[in-house]
This record gives sequence, structure tokens and C-alpha cells, in this order.
Amino acid sequence: MRRILKDEYDVVVVGAGPGGSMASYYASKNGAKTLLVEKSQEIGEPVRCAEAVPKLEEFNIPPSEEFVRSHIKGGYLIAPNGKRIEVSGGKTEGYVVERKIFDKYLAIRSAKVGTKIAVKSRVVDLYPYEDGFKVKVIHLGEEYTVKTKIVIAADGVESSVAEMAGLKCKKSPIEVCSCAEYEMTGVKLLDKHMMEFYFGDLSPKGYAWIFPKGDTANVGLGVIDKKKKAIDYLNEFLEHPILEGRLKDATPVEFKFGGVPVGGPIERTVDDNIMVVGDAAGQVSPLTGGGIYLAMSCGSIAGEVAGKSVKKGDYSKETLMEYERRWKERFYNTLMTELKYKNILQRLSEKELNAIAEAIDGKLEEVDVKKIVFKVIKKAPSLLKYFKDIIK
Repeated sequence: MRRILKDEYDVVVVGAGPGGSMASYYASKNGAKTLLVEKSQEIGEPVRCAEAVPKLEEFNIPPSEEFVRSHIKGGYLIAPNGKRIEVSGGKTEGYVVERKIFDKYLAIRSAKVGTKIAVKSRVVDLYPYEDGFKVKVIHLGEEYTVKTKIVIAADGVESSVAEMAGLKCKKSPIEVCSCAEYEMTGVKLLDKHMMEFYFGDLSPKGYAWIFPKGDTANVGLGVIDKKKKAIDYLNEFLEHPILEGRLKDATPVEFKFGGVPVGGPIERTVDDNIMVVGDAAGQVSPLTGGGIYLAMSCGSIAGEVAGKSVKKGDYSKETLMEYERRWKERFYNTLMTELKYKNILQRLSEKELNAIAEAIDGKLEEVDVKKIVFKVIKKAPSLLKYFKDIIK
């Protein structure tokens, strides 16, 4: 019988989401013999997010009609009292994609530069071997042991691969936002190019959203709450008065659910022969829960570093630390600042959220939190207790 998997690779990437596919693409492009392992039988399934992605041009990826469903120009932030604040331009621009197609596109792109892909494959164990790891993979029911110099763990919020290698990445329940979402047809949008974000008790310690998606829309929310499940909050949101009946004639065509780590990055994303990427590494905005841009960016860096490491013949922690240094230079301070903002927002009552909204003009060209906070405190001095650390 023909062996599907080879005995040895330079790099094994676990998880074919955007982070894993970008990592495998750049590892292969830099000359490393690379295997991409995906537990699902179809890349892109199941979908667990609202499918918004950044400007893809930054990654030299054309925004193809093959997977782009909507061009996003900005969003509305909607307070509990219904006041809308428009944010547009800059980082708010991007696309809503069909993740099932987009993720597969990224994997195919990686395969075209040499990556081998194993779907319906689970990594069940790994252990040090000579100057790398032996990785035990169950592929289509058959067990294989693969030798590799470097493992890139991009296996999501429930990552087990990094833990197998001794890196701590398990998240506590209070660091994970539970998300539920319907893709619906018949939704009356405020604007087909604008996302909608709803705050308050309708989604405790999180927010609800409506994202345009071509002929449909993604309607969902994320919560951190023990009292009720996310799906219960979502079903209540569909009939919430703040929507003014805009979902009255809408009907679901798909249901999606999952968890998003919003507790900030893990302490260490590198050790000998291993790097951790994306949700597994906590590379997710604590404020918005958005992680695709970060996963793609950090995955690209990890792949480049892996390729250089293979050429150098050095897979030590010291060499791979280039990855951690580079991603932290770009994102760490922002993530930690957003974590601080998230912790403040989670403490605010609906009355206080309304006060913030009333203190802001109806339109923002950019989200400069310090400038916004000064305006808020001027109009609502009682909120200073929450924001004093920000305006130091």
C-alpha cells in the first residue's frame, strides 16, 4: 500500500486555518519541505467566526470574487440606547469572505509552492527526537510517525500541540468568548458596506454584530457569561427592539459557533523546534475578537523564520526567537493596550455605555481611544474612575 505521508519533513504545520496556511506557504517558499496537517476532512470547515478579513492586498492576495462576498468600508458602533457612531476608513476597511472558500484558497496557494497537505489528520502525540520531533499523526484512520525539525502549532483556541511540546497555552473560561452566529437571508441592513456592532446587556462582556455578506448577512454575538448559552442570547437578539424589526423576515441558512481567546497572548510562543501561531498563541484582539489579520501576519513571520532556520541547520529556541521578537515588535503593545480597554468596557453599565456614546460625535475617522476618553470625561466626569490609567 502506498504511504500517503513521507517519513520526514523539515516543517510540520498543524492547523490549516489562515495562520497555518500562511506559515506553510512561507516555509515552503523559503525552501523547507513542509507538511500541513488539518483535522477536518474539508479545509475551512467548520466556520467559527464572522468571516471579516483585512485588506488582503497587504498580503499580496488579490480580493477575488471567488471568495469575497462584501467590500467593507467601516462600521457602526451602536450603544444600548440606539445611538450610532460611524467609524470608517483605515483599519476598518476590508472584506467579508466565504471562509470555506477563502481558507481552502490559502491552502491551495501554499500547495502550489510545494506544501504537502494531509486532511482528516490529527496529531495525537509528539516527542523530542535527535534535533527535532517525532510527530504521531492519525491520517484517514492510519497511524503515521513523521520526523520533523520544526513544528508550527496553529491548531486554534483548543490547541493541544503546543501543550504536548511543553508550552502553556490553555485558556481559562474567563479568557474565552463564546460565540454563536446565524448566516441569514432576508436581513435589512443599515448599509451593505458597513458592519454593525451592538453593545450592552444583550451580549454580556462582549458584543453582537451584523456583517453584510452578499445576498446574506452574518448575525451573531460573543459573550462571557455562565448564566446562559451564547445561542440563547443570540435568539433573544434576533427579536431585540434595538433592531427595529429589521430581522422580522430573516431566516437562517447556516449556524456557526466557537470560542475566541480574548485574554491576550500566551507567555511564550517559541521553544526549541516549535513556534505557536494564531488563536493557539492568543494572537487575537482582546477588544474585537478579530484574529484573522494577526494569524496571517504572525503565520507569515513564522514560516519565514522556519525556512531560514532550515537553511541554517539550526532549530534552537535562540534561532526561532526571531519569530517571537518580530511579531511582538509589531503587535504586542497593541494587544496589551486592547486588553486593558476590554477590561474597562466589561465593567461598564448600559447607562455608562450610553454616556460614552453621547459624548462622541456621530462619526469617527479613526479610533483614537485617548482623544475619545478626554471627550467622554469632559461630558461625564463620573467615568474618570475607569479611565484614569489610560490618560496618564
